[in-house]
Amino acid sequence: MEGHNWGWIEIAMFYGIALGFAGWQYWSVSKSLEEDRANRRAKEAKEAANDPVEDAD
Repeated sequence: MEGHNWGWIEIAMFYGIALGFAGWQYWSVSKSLEEDRANRRAKEAKEAANDPVEDAD
């Protein structure tokens, strides 16, 4: 019965590492996308502030 547990230990370690890597990738990409969105909003706000006002009829 000793040798039967090594497979479960290997599975748990492999999937633990795989899920940890996937979580890290998700966190990293989400952080990068949020930074890009914030930079785009700031750029658009700056451009909107610098645009001349269109005359309304």
